[in-house]
Amino acid sequence: MRRLPALALPLLLAASVAAQTGTLAGRVVGTDGVPLPGATVLVEATARGAATDLDGRFEVGGLAPGAYRVTASTVGYAPATERVEVAAGERAEVQFVLVEAALDPGEVVVTARETLTGRGTLDLPGSGHYVGAKTLQIVGDYDVHRVLREVPGVTVQEEDGYGLRPNVGLRGSGAERSGTITLMEDGVLIAPAPYAAPAAYYFPTTGRMDGVEVRTGAGQIKYGPATTGGALNLVAAQIPDGFEARGEARLGANDQRTLHARVGDATASAGWLGGAGVGFVAEVRSDNVDGFKTIEGPGGAALLGPEGDELSTGFEKLDLFGRLRVATAPGAAVYQSLTLTAGLTDEVSDETYLGLTDDDFAATPFARYAGSQRDQMDADHRALRARHVAVFSDHADLTTTVYRNAFARNWYKLDKAAGAEGGAVGIAALLDDPGEYADAYAALRGAAPGRLFVKANNREYLSRGVQTVAGLRTGGALVEAGLRLHADEMDRFQWVDEYATADAQTALAVAGTPGTDSNRIESARAVAGFVQAEVPLGRVVLTPGVRVESVRLRREDFGKGDPDRTGADLAVRENTATAFIPGLGAVADLGAGWRAFGGVHRGFAPPDSRPETDPEASVNTEVGVRYGSRDVEVQVAGYWTAYENLLGSDLAAAGGGGTSDQFNGGRVDVFGAEVGVTADLVGLAAPPAARAGWAAPLRVAYTLTDGRFRNAFESDFDAWGTVAEGDALPYQARHRLYVRAGVERAGWSTAVLANAVSDMRTAAGQGAIPASERIDAHVTFDLVAEAPLPGGVALTARAINLTDATYAVARRPAGLRPGLPRTLAIGLRARIGR
Repeated sequence: MRRLPALALPLLLAASVAAQTGTLAGRVVGTDGVPLPGATVLVEATARGAATDLDGRFEVGGLAPGAYRVTASTVGYAPATERVEVAAGERAEVQFVLVEAALDPGEVVVTARETLTGRGTLDLPGSGHYVGAKTLQIVGDYDVHRVLREVPGVTVQEEDGYGLRPNVGLRGSGAERSGTITLMEDGVLIAPAPYAAPAAYYFPTTGRMDGVEVRTGAGQIKYGPATTGGALNLVAAQIPDGFEARGEARLGANDQRTLHARVGDATASAGWLGGAGVGFVAEVRSDNVDGFKTIEGPGGAALLGPEGDELSTGFEKLDLFGRLRVATAPGAAVYQSLTLTAGLTDEVSDETYLGLTDDDFAATPFARYAGSQRDQMDADHRALRARHVAVFSDHADLTTTVYRNAFARNWYKLDKAAGAEGGAVGIAALLDDPGEYADAYAALRGAAPGRLFVKANNREYLSRGVQTVAGLRTGGALVEAGLRLHADEMDRFQWVDEYATADAQTALAVAGTPGTDSNRIESARAVAGFVQAEVPLGRVVLTPGVRVESVRLRREDFGKGDPDRTGADLAVRENTATAFIPGLGAVADLGAGWRAFGGVHRGFAPPDSRPETDPEASVNTEVGVRYGSRDVEVQVAGYWTAYENLLGSDLAAAGGGGTSDQFNGGRVDVFGAEVGVTADLVGLAAPPAARAGWAAPLRVAYTLTDGRFRNAFESDFDAWGTVAEGDALPYQARHRLYVRAGVERAGWSTAVLANAVSDMRTAAGQGAIPASERIDAHVTFDLVAEAPLPGGVALTARAINLTDATYAVARRPAGLRPGLPRTLAIGLRARIGR
């Protein structure tokens, strides 16, 4: 018998369930009986929903038989909820009568329009995924790499085991420092300098987020500036509807200590504020760990600090976050609110760019060379946002946000090493061929006297701007128009200190002068705008849109000989780019819970300040199908990204020289397939009355990626080098498979998380992967559990890498780097209020 393709299995599963579904239909009206078009109807505990038409009518198909809570809401009215019984093959009717609201519906509606959380993903015109707060707690909220395993189409490259410096790519885009995607927090650009220096050496702490959204395809061009791969939006703590307090304490291996607390409250009408509504949320999170690596001296003995303790390879990180919202009093003709958001992150991590040679990794994968003992990242981030929302009517609203992000960091890390005699050699070249540089390698290990050159990668970033988005609903269509004025810059003011090393101990020999290694300012000024519409045409909704990006980039290089920046040797270069970025998406309701979607859009990413660098340009197409019911959701998509010009960035994080210069890569084709399945196995096997509170949640995410150069060229970009036509892109695993399977009942839960990644090459090439350019395939398993305790407290336990597999995750920046070994943690979690 002929075998079915693997991708067909989820479709057959969904189809078998769809055969026994029912339909929910009805009407939403006001107390005067007037229909309410554009109202949102959501079926709770599912991703199903609909918007009412001009006559206030709606229809939701593909619902498994059973009882549902269904909620209808719209601007200016209090939500209403009804309990509805749906039978197989039948049509259940319900009418909602909404009363004019005394609450703050504006925030709800605008949030629903801006994010996936308010509308689910089934009706998006392109691929979209949302990871909510509950899933974040299950999969490991401290590391965004682990969170994004839940989402097909995402490429992640681990580096330090803790997710401090995430490397995230979407649909074949490069993952280096997440510099090829649009990275946002609450819809605001959050990378340190998204245009001038998009490499995200700062990444928001995932553990304080309420959700993580990923959008790809034509529907995400309104975010920008990078529109090729897609957009990643982190949803920070939301102001609750009423009083809420929560806290968590966690202890784990390597002296891990996590403390996290949040409190918030809101009222629709505060007498002391003249009847206006007010709400707030405040949050603090502290993460500390000593690290899982050991800095070793000669003979493998751990190096000790001044107080006799082993040198740390971990980190300390503190996050403070708060929001305050003031809104108009109930009954105001125009709903308005002003939300002020502030955040602070302070991090000190004993991290390095120095990995291990192949032989040393095989012998002691969790060791660090003595030469890295001075390496440390010292970073702080300050964020300020003010958002004004005005809801003029059921048909028009305006959201304006002013933002400012400041990031300062000094990653003090080993750059070069030398023996007692001879010249210095960069750490990447040294670990590639330690035999060629035996004296420097011995000094690096602390086995012989030598010199170590530690670079202070001292940089300050500033990003600020204002963006406004207007929404206009007319008939059944929604039109959005946005404008953003943005400026960012990176100020590099670096130096190198020389240390003498003997017996694995280091002493400062020559102190560098700040500004004598790199002394320049990269800046960008950008204007961006978009118009996008959702146009219903029967069972099909079209989403045409266009984005315009215009950016001016400038570098002022003062030179290594002018640390005072007198301008005596000032060199200036400039580049400009303007792009017209159209897109068209469509989603069709096929009935019985099925949706088909597809789209095409233009891909863009800004170049650097060199005039010879072209913008990244591509044409991106996708087609897919979704199914959603009470107990199962499926999304299958295929895509083709045809790069006309792929950009590569010379980042130290990628093993390059750290100049941040970008290189034209020419034509590249990336093909891929994505499968996402979420199901409750108990729900699929038993009717609601027979489940007795049991659930067996299952999540499967599979990604197939095949990216290849379509032209031959010579590149100064180390990750490419000499490229032949047909060479595969580096750091793109062909297969990624993730499975999360669990059992839940009455607050008790346990789940196994399995993650499999095929081998991948670290340099462009084709055919068999040379051992020196290969990251081997690996499979890891995590185990998580939660048990309820009296008083609303829960006991949590986690085992990461349960089988204690030893595996490599990267060969860059310099040498092999290991994944996290088996790590155990236990904790307590409590919540009061809503």
